[in-house]
Amino acid sequence: MRSRTNHQKPGMATAETRVPPQNLEAEGSVLGAMMVSEGAIAPVILDVRLHDEDFYRERHRVVFRAITGLYEQGEPVDALTVSEFLAQHGELAEAGGKEAVSELASTVPVPGNARHYAQIVKQNSLLRRLLATSQRIQKSVHEREGDPDQLVERAESLLFKVAHEERASDFRRVAEVLGDEIDRLEALTKGDQTLTGTPSGFRDLDSKLGGFQPGNLIVVAARPSLGKSALVCNIAENVASKYEKPVAFFSLEMSEAELAHRFISCRSRIPNDKLRKGNVAARDWPRVVRACNELEKVPLWLDDSSDLSLLELRAKSRRLASSEGGLGLVIVDYLQLMRAEDPRANRVEQVGQFSRGLKILARELNVPVIGISQLSRAPEQRPGGKPMLSDLRESGCLTGDSRVFLPDEGRYAPIAELKDRSGFKVLAVDPETWKLETRIASRAFSTGRKPALRLRTGLGREIRATANHRFLTLDGWRRLDELPPRSRVALPTHLPGSASQPHVASDSDVHWDEIDSIQSVGEEEVYDLTVDGLHNFVADDIVVHNSIEQDSDVVIFIYRASKYDEDADPSEADLIVAKHRNGPTGDVPVVFLEQYPRFVDRAGGSAPAIEQKAGEGPPLIDLADDLAEEA
Repeated sequence: MRSRTNHQKPGMATAETRVPPQNLEAEGSVLGAMMVSEGAIAPVILDVRLHDEDFYRERHRVVFRAITGLYEQGEPVDALTVSEFLAQHGELAEAGGKEAVSELASTVPVPGNARHYAQIVKQNSLLRRLLATSQRIQKSVHEREGDPDQLVERAESLLFKVAHEERASDFRRVAEVLGDEIDRLEALTKGDQTLTGTPSGFRDLDSKLGGFQPGNLIVVAARPSLGKSALVCNIAENVASKYEKPVAFFSLEMSEAELAHRFISCRSRIPNDKLRKGNVAARDWPRVVRACNELEKVPLWLDDSSDLSLLELRAKSRRLASSEGGLGLVIVDYLQLMRAEDPRANRVEQVGQFSRGLKILARELNVPVIGISQLSRAPEQRPGGKPMLSDLRESGCLTGDSRVFLPDEGRYAPIAELKDRSGFKVLAVDPETWKLETRIASRAFSTGRKPALRLRTGLGREIRATANHRFLTLDGWRRLDELPPRSRVALPTHLPGSASQPHVASDSDVHWDEIDSIQSVGEEEVYDLTVDGLHNFVADDIVVHNSIEQDSDVVIFIYRASKYDEDADPSEADLIVAKHRNGPTGDVPVVFLEQYPRFVDRAGGSAPAIEQKAGEGPPLIDLADDLAEEA
């Protein structure tokens, strides 16, 4: 019997082996399943961790991005909405047209097998990456791109990356983390309290807020080393242990082991530094064991993925909420470390997207979400260092006499005159079409006194702004203090009622004028706007960026005077409720115990004690006195 290879045409086997590993049928099936059944989307994204680059066919990548884009926005996903999404983004033809999208949705074998189809796509993607990596290694060897030892090390590194880049960490129950540290774990006595929201465990803060309300986004912010992570760890432990509410804790900064040490330290009242160094005396071990036993059944879930996107965070939260019958709190530590889905956006806009996404998550799951945020350096530039709401924003401000054009009124108004107004219209530039459009300014506000610079253009336009205010240039949005000499900024070509506009024969509403000079003009009170959608407006006949609106319902700053005054008591701290959409603001005095690290209520306090049912857990006493006695 002759071998079949005798009947093959010359070169056929070679050509076939050169086709990269792929399965187009599986790719079409997973996309179709995601459009037919929304329940198929989360397993594909979370369990298999499928990404657009895992698809071999480019049109499949485009459709996948459209599906995940709709899912991220909380919109329905089907063939019609996907086609419309692609049309709006100018990618429908690239996806093969409406007929190709509809065909994907109509030919899926079994929607319930979406995870299996996705695994096939993922496996082929892994093989292609392995193939590309091996070719890269061969090339480096053939071209002798280093010593043999260096080439071996580089090859190991490349292969390790292929093997591990998809193995991101997922939730681990805190009991599982603590189990690595101690064998004995037992149940914890639990408390209860009557509040309208999720209690923080801090008496005066809960009295002011009524607890963290379902659907609210709470931003906790401070300068570095003031205890942001310590505070949210304390809150997470309080919510999960005292009040038995499940907590999802996303830690992009600290590992799960570091978090475990903090929880053990706080509960055992043994300094965290001793635990970290393994310097625990024999007499203290019973306290460590007791602390771990108490934490065993705490419904606290940790995710220390260091490269987490908003899409993944929201999908993981949805899945955990479903499995736990709801969540009491979601914590993200912290916003600036999240991975942006759109790397083209600047960092300020990315943080704004994270803020909006977390607010959507809070409302969708009807759960409070705490997002940790860094503050700008502005507090360190004012006496006393107390933070302000404007310190959350990085887009800068304009002096009070800056004239904002109001299209509905056909006039200019000084931005200081607009302070505390909302709902008025301004003109903004759409960078996709370079046309002027009306947009709603949702808020105008003062951000205090700051140093200002004066920018003057070749056409004689002048505007005064803070150094970090951003202007639209040929290279995108740039800070005023980063504009290079002779660079060009955007001016509107025409405004109703303005006689000083440049007349340019162009379909664009923007003229690029060269900067003539930038000079310091001293310190003044400055202002800014928040503008929906396009996030820019016309002031002094120049296009300027707006402040990114915070979607938060509550903003809490951590303030410790000892960081700015060496004579101040290092244990004294304040939780400053700077924004409270539905209630009072003000300072909440607390005590900071740096050795644990832990925040606790001050002895006495200013609010009545939280009611607690008899026999349900230890009394909620002021821990400051108790800890001081033990020390």
